[in-house]
Amino acid sequence: MKKILTLVIVLGALLGVAWFKSNERNSRLNRSTGTTKHRKLLIEDFDINGIKKLHLKEDKKETTIEVKGDQWVVAERGGYPANKEKLQEQLMSLRFEEIKAARRVGKDSWGKIGVNSPGDATAYGVGTLVELHDESGAVKHSMVLGGKVTSSGGSADNPMSMFGGGAPGNRFIRLMNEESIYEVSNAYDGLNNDPAAWLLKDFVNVEKLKSVEVTHAKPEDSWKASKKAESDADFALEAPKAGEELDTGKATLASFLNAPSFDDVQPKDKAAELLKDAVKVTLTTFDGFTYTVQAAKKAVDGSDKYFMTITTTAKLADKRDPVKDEKEEDKKKNDEAFAATKKSLEEKLAKEKACDGWVYQVTEYTINTAFKKRSEIIKTADAKPAGQPGIPGLTPGSIPGLPPGMIPPPKPAAATPPPASATSTPITVTTPPISVPPAAEIKDKPKLPEAPKPELKPAEAPKPATYQGRR
Repeated sequence: MKKILTLVIVLGALLGVAWFKSNERNSRLNRSTGTTKHRKLLIEDFDINGIKKLHLKEDKKETTIEVKGDQWVVAERGGYPANKEKLQEQLMSLRFEEIKAARRVGKDSWGKIGVNSPGDATAYGVGTLVELHDESGAVKHSMVLGGKVTSSGGSADNPMSMFGGGAPGNRFIRLMNEESIYEVSNAYDGLNNDPAAWLLKDFVNVEKLKSVEVTHAKPEDSWKASKKAESDADFALEAPKAGEELDTGKATLASFLNAPSFDDVQPKDKAAELLKDAVKVTLTTFDGFTYTVQAAKKAVDGSDKYFMTITTTAKLADKRDPVKDEKEEDKKKNDEAFAATKKSLEEKLAKEKACDGWVYQVTEYTINTAFKKRSEIIKTADAKPAGQPGIPGLTPGSIPGLPPGMIPPPKPAAATPPPASATSTPITVTTPPISVPPAAEIKDKPKLPEAPKPELKPAEAPKPATYQGRR
């Protein structure tokens, strides 16, 4: 009886402690979170034209897009031009972002929704800091992008639902110097903290390719191929040796550096390091452009990376060639077309000149033609069998329908006499004639043995079956 009473007392004490802890936890959560009235827009008085710098930061990484001169550049990539359209899209989203829910959350609960600021070594649940600067460098707006809402429901006293549930894909944002945490419907995946993701990917575009010249360290590995006319379907190998012919399947020239892209870019001062022992490629086009390319393959972190630089020049005609007996109305139309084409080519040259000197990291597919050696782009002649062609499915030396033992041996080839010396006397050999008797006079002609004839015996009549019963 005493044991039962003791167990009841212990059980009651445990239940009491659990009830006390639960009330204390709920009370703490109620103190740290609470609904609040909120405005319509996340950021009021947002002057998009006054923003001159975007800074993204996490614990071990940061990205800075800022105005330099008359263009936006990526600071972590040596001032390479930034994707202005992407930047404007993100800023416009922040300008008109509406708040879906708001709640006051105690600082000790920020880590649960990932809105702690980077740089705090003791904090967990760190988000991405977003700072927007004005022309003077002052921070106009600052916020932390937190975690994404992953649940579409939840009870009000569930600390992980925080806002009582929201649409999946929504995101938590904490504005600096405010006590409220906001939920918005935009996940803001475009505000990614990766310098390479903000680079302007407009690149050179080799069109109307006329010739490709690849120069390797060894002269015997170098080669050049070209087309005489723009309408020619294929390129031809220049200065071919006997039997050499370009294999267009091994060297894809028509699309070489036509509308390429790149993965990342390195500053110009990295060229000497990354392009040591580079292959040189010179491309010319029918519209007067010349592209000088250097390409190299480097082992980086256990894998091959491909780097290249490119320099663009062009010789553009100032006027078009006169046409004999050209009508005045045709002349005016052709002059206008020539002027429009010239302007387009000049704009293309200015755009591609901006890519000069930078070190681009590209895929193997983009630049693999540059690494082809002469021996690797030549057609290989098919080996021809010596003598008469064989019959498919037939073993040499066999005759269909005859067993191997009945096939006569091949006639030996006649011996070739050694060449006579210029000073020696020819050697002649005379053999006495051999007489062969006519077939009628051959005696004791061997006879072939006759094949044994099978002996046929009458079939025996079957014996009647006997039956023995029991006695």
